[in-house]
Amino acid sequence: MSSSGSSSKIPPVVANYTAKGERGKLGDIDCYFTGKKGSKRGIFVNYDAFRYHPNVFQICDILGSLGHYVVAPDLFRGEPLTMEDLGNPVAMGKFMQNSGSWNTSKPNYVQGIEYLRNSGATSVGVIGFCWGGKVALTSLQELDGIVGGAIIHPARVTSDDFAKINAPLLALPYNDVDLEMFKKGYEELGTRPFGAKCRLESFVDVVYGFCGPRGDWSDPAIAKRVNDAIQLVAAFFDDLMPN
Repeated sequence: MSSSGSSSKIPPVVANYTAKGERGKLGDIDCYFTGKKGSKRGIFVNYDAFRYHPNVFQICDILGSLGHYVVAPDLFRGEPLTMEDLGNPVAMGKFMQNSGSWNTSKPNYVQGIEYLRNSGATSVGVIGFCWGGKVALTSLQELDGIVGGAIIHPARVTSDDFAKINAPLLALPYNDVDLEMFKKGYEELGTRPFGAKCRLESFVDVVYGFCGPRGDWSDPAIAKRVNDAIQLVAAFFDDLMPN
């Protein structure tokens, strides 16, 4: 993958970050906006199950500084999961059927992508973290006009998902089991017209959630891998979106 274009200008991530973007609303949903409004390159960001976090804002801000206009809606409307919920099958089942479902998220995707296009974006991509990776991947199956999606330490992706994808995919899996499943899925993607644009990179050497709230970016080893991930995401969208 080429590192030319905006992806060659990525700053190193830092701990204890203060977000540079702005808060606002799209309809009744709170959103985080960053980057240059009016850019031809738009990105819709789906956070992980723990909602907003300075790490997620920092990645959004970096992508905004590279020429994208980025919107990250608060899909949970202020009510994220907790660590206790993750170990509770009843709570997780309720989450996946309600606020964590594609049917619940789809209208927000449609609204956010339409907003980016109305703001000047001629190319729109999606990014999802963990649970949000599954939802972002589903958007590549269900919605038209998305140029591609990047899923970072994705969760709940299955082997059946790959045949339905309609746009290039960058996947950064975090464990060996998922990596093997993704390798087989990418064999399927390789037969599609956009297969040459798809990318798969392993991050099995770092903790799950390293780019989100679980990532300790004061650890130089973790911070380096976060920057590696951002570099891959930026280069992926550079390849898909005209300047």
